[in-house]
Amino acid sequence: MRIGFVGLGLMGLPMARHLLAAGHELFIASGSPQPLQALAQDGAVVCASPRDIAARVEVFFSCRVTPQHSLDTFLGPEGVRHAGNPGLLCIDLATIEPDTAKAISRELASVGVSFLDAPVSGGPGGAKSQTLTIMVGGAPADVARVQPLFDLLARRTFHTGPVGTGLLAKLCNNMITITTHALVAEAMVMGVKGGMDAHLLYEVLRASSARSNTLERVVPNHFLPRNFEAAASLNTIMKDLHCAIETGRKLGVRLLLPNLAMQCYVDAAGRGHIDSDIASVILPMEEIAGVRVGAAVPPGTD
Repeated sequence: MRIGFVGLGLMGLPMARHLLAAGHELFIASGSPQPLQALAQDGAVVCASPRDIAARVEVFFSCRVTPQHSLDTFLGPEGVRHAGNPGLLCIDLATIEPDTAKAISRELASVGVSFLDAPVSGGPGGAKSQTLTIMVGGAPADVARVQPLFDLLARRTFHTGPVGTGLLAKLCNNMITITTHALVAEAMVMGVKGGMDAHLLYEVLRASSARSNTLERVVPNHFLPRNFEAAASLNTIMKDLHCAIETGRKLGVRLLLPNLAMQCYVDAAGRGHIDSDIASVILPMEEIAGVRVGAAVPPGTD
């Protein structure tokens, strides 16, 4: 199959590699030369723009970041809409607002191009290991058409309903995990401030009702070893949370906790951590409390 792919970052690059490794013809474009060079060495065809790609392929993936990125990719002057390729199927892997996806879908439909919103969960590690979860909104026939491609990228694919519902599911997921990251940070800071060993507190929490994927991601991988290199940057996290809050506002749903969590991330970003991992939300909390979680030797290992 002839497949287009733009958005070759931490998530997109490994996904594009899986499609190429499976024997598909891959057509790519990017503003960054490194991923273009890496994929071109493996046989991908470098193109000038999304429009150039879309004129040559059967399926077009975009894995960019913001709503504006998606609008530019699909509807901009050098976007897919102007490629003149009716029958093309587009898949947006980005986390954006459902209303934006619906608007893109309507515009593409007017030129005979189909669209799926298909945000993913699992992070860069899941993208590399082909264990993502994909939430897909769109027509059943379109989902069935590209299910073999999703199977190359993900452990599970959920068809959630019409266009926009994949994003609705993803925003619900991210709203929970992003808010939980801030809450776990506060709990760890309080425990350490009160005199508990951070490693022991983590073991207690993971053996108790506080256990979650978020807890088991952020504490041992980030808080304790003091690793704030971005797998999911504050900049991206704040964008995701903003999309969730805006969607709730449009739907008339009260979202108190996500709004409070946003204040924690705005504080961390304002203190210079906007390009650091979501885990850096703990840094202002530590500064205010006058303690530091992690970097001590775990009990019984000295």
